[in-house]
Amino acid sequence: MIEIGGGQFQMGLSRQESEQLRKRWPEEPFALHREEPAHPVQVERFRLAEAPVTCEEYAAFLADGGYQRDDVWQALREEPEVDPMQLKARFVDRTGQPGPQTWSHGRFPEGQERHPVHGVSWFEAMAFAWWKGARLPTEAEWEFAARGADGRLYPWGSEFDPECCAHRERKPAGTVPVDSMPGGRSPFGLWHMAGNVAEWTVDFYRPYPRGAEDRRAGPWDRVLRNDSYRGTPVSLRVTVRAASAPATRSAGWGFRLAAR
Repeated sequence: MIEIGGGQFQMGLSRQESEQLRKRWPEEPFALHREEPAHPVQVERFRLAEAPVTCEEYAAFLADGGYQRDDVWQALREEPEVDPMQLKARFVDRTGQPGPQTWSHGRFPEGQERHPVHGVSWFEAMAFAWWKGARLPTEAEWEFAARGADGRLYPWGSEFDPECCAHRERKPAGTVPVDSMPGGRSPFGLWHMAGNVAEWTVDFYRPYPRGAEDRRAGPWDRVLRNDSYRGTPVSLRVTVRAASAPATRSAGWGFRLAAR
C-alpha cells in the first residue's frame, strides 16, 4: 500500500464546472447532480492499495474457504433487513460455484491473474477486506487519492487521454492488467483510478452537503467510484459517483483496499 498524507481538498464539482461539462458533452446526459456541489473535505493520513484487487489475490480468498467462513462476513451479518445465509448463497459464478459473477467453475478467466477481479458485490469486497485485515476506502479518501488537491478531472490531468486507461473505445475490450498503462497513475502513484473497474467504497450513498436529493438511490445503497472499461470520457472523471444496493453485482465492478 501507498501511504497518503492527510490534507484538505475540494471534493466534487462546482456549479461552474458542471455547466462546462454539460456544454462539452451535450450529447451524453450524465448524473452530474450527484457530484455537486464542490465542498472542502479534510482527509486524515491513510494507506491505499496501489491497484485494485487482482484475480489471483481473490482466488487465494476462495482457496482459504472465504465463502464458507462466517468470521469474514461480519458486514453481511450486520446489514438490516436481509437474510445473510440466503443472500450469500446468491454470490456464485456463471457455473453456480461460489465466486465472482464473471468467473466459471470457481476460477478466473485464463490469463487474467493480474487483471482486477470484478463482478463482486459490496458484501464480497468487505469480506475480502476483513480476511486481509484491511478495509475499503471512504469516498473522500478515494477521490483525494485519485486527484490530489489541484482539482484535476482525471488522475493524470484535466484532459482525457485514451492511452491512460481501459475505456469503451479501447480494443480489445475488457479489463487490463493492474500494472499496465503507467501514464494513467494518480498524483500519488496509484494505478487505474480511472477505467478498468469501478470501485466500491465503504460509504453509504448520501447527497453532498447542500446537494440535490437522488430519489433513485435507496437508503442502504453504497457508493461506487470511477467507471469501468465500459466508461467514456465523461464517466471516467475522478468526481464521478454512483449508488447501488450492496448485494448488486455487475461486470466491471471491483475494489481496492485501504488501511490507516
